[in-house]
Amino acid sequence: MHRVAPHALFAFLPAALAFLGLAKGGGWLFLATGWSLGLAVLLDMVVPPAGDRAPASMAERRWMGVLTWAVLPVVAGLILYGLHVVGTRDLAWWEWIGAAASVGTVAGGVGIVAAHELVHRRHAWERGLGVGLLALVLYAHFRIEHVHGHHRRIATPDDPATARLGESVWGFYARTVPGQWRSAWHLEAERLVRRGHAVWGPRNRMLHYVLIQGALLAGAFALSGWAGVLFLVWQAVAAVQLLETVNYVEHYGLRRGPGRQDGYEAVRPVHSWDSGHRVTNWSLFNLGLHADHHTHAGKPFAELGLSEEAPKMPAGYSGMVLLALVPPLWHRVMDPRVERWRAARAA
Repeated sequence: MHRVAPHALFAFLPAALAFLGLAKGGGWLFLATGWSLGLAVLLDMVVPPAGDRAPASMAERRWMGVLTWAVLPVVAGLILYGLHVVGTRDLAWWEWIGAAASVGTVAGGVGIVAAHELVHRRHAWERGLGVGLLALVLYAHFRIEHVHGHHRRIATPDDPATARLGESVWGFYARTVPGQWRSAWHLEAERLVRRGHAVWGPRNRMLHYVLIQGALLAGAFALSGWAGVLFLVWQAVAAVQLLETVNYVEHYGLRRGPGRQDGYEAVRPVHSWDSGHRVTNWSLFNLGLHADHHTHAGKPFAELGLSEEAPKMPAGYSGMVLLALVPPLWHRVMDPRVERWRAARAA
């Protein structure tokens, strides 16, 4: 069970720090963000990257599955506590920023990552847990777009979640957020038409998500008034920004060549940036092993491995997120790597 302990410790550490920050207030409110985008970056630089490892045992796979189930009550509890804090305390403006950023960092860096794992699961109730986590950050449509859109279209111009060479992360946000929502709506409409159901009807999951998220906003208002609504939206914006920065990093500049009937070659490990940095992967349910995930979408995160074929990130996800937020630095580091990748593919 030695591989379970790092996941159990690191994946839930930001949540523990966020709870502590909300309880104590002041500068403590920046603890979770400081860990995720500060100390974790330094540890990734110090701890040697992972290599090959033995397959996880059945007991380990079950335990890792339980960990992802536990994320929903943890994140929901953290948001509820945040709503209580903003509704009962007179916070300074910078404390508001700290509280929303801290909760959003957990909701995005732990909650959405766990949701990403859960929406790929075989059981409907587990997929439901994933949708619940996404709804907490007002982004439930990601379940449809990611599974049925992104996995089919990655590394193509048709994918709103694949960043283009030369595109800044800020430009990517403006394109991907509305693009993924439109894609999710079209995918859901196509599903309903295929099954002979009305698009504007009770079986439309996009409408379900709107109602669920509207109810969450109403609940925030009931608990803490407009301050609660503002807090729920702010933490959601922070969480989604983190998610989409990770999306930006994962396939930046990579593209699939011509091939199959749909016009593109099959998805392979070379179409995702991979990372064996241990702290990142302990914190993010092995999200850094992204090439294996896209090659075998249904594989549990405990089973994912580093791909020899995939291009490698120069840092772990935390470091890459910080790098992406400074476009001139990002392009200086990553654009030459993409060009080398393309030259090697063309050879």
